[in-house]
Amino acid sequence: MASFLKKSEPFRVPDLSEVDEEFGKLERQLNDLNAQKAKADRELAALREDLADARGPTLPASVAALLGEETDSVTGKRHRAAELSKLVGDLGVAIDIVSKRLRERRDIAKRPLIAAIRDEYDRRAGAAAAALDAIGEPLRAIEELRRDFEAHDVAGHFEWPNGNISHFATAFVGGVRKGAA
Repeated sequence: MASFLKKSEPFRVPDLSEVDEEFGKLERQLNDLNAQKAKADRELAALREDLADARGPTLPASVAALLGEETDSVTGKRHRAAELSKLVGDLGVAIDIVSKRLRERRDIAKRPLIAAIRDEYDRRAGAAAAALDAIGEPLRAIEELRRDFEAHDVAGHFEWPNGNISHFATAFVGGVRKGAA
């Protein structure tokens, strides 16, 4: 088996958070903010559903205290819904800011990542180039034979084995007629 066809050792491209500590910090912060927002969204949706069923006047907590009455649960839910609504808005702004910082940091973080994988990429690209070079001459020979058949007007009567591998391979590798392989 040709050396360029042998199976390569497993290679794992590291995450950006592994090669850039700041990127990892921002990524964790964004995940945390998204989790907080999802939780607040769920709680707010449940409160709004409860409040949609409750109608009628309510007493503010301070007025109920002056009257010596218990605060009504609807008032507390409305107050909590207002707090959550503000929190959801603030979390949205914070998520936008961290997302922007993360996008900006990605350009910085990818430099050490690219440097870390450059040797492996060069090795694999070299192996691909060697493989293409190795099949170039046999493909040119197949193409030459096909052209000879066409010149003798027998190409249409010949059963090519495995379909027309010549056309497939030359189209895949490059135009043999153009001198490229």
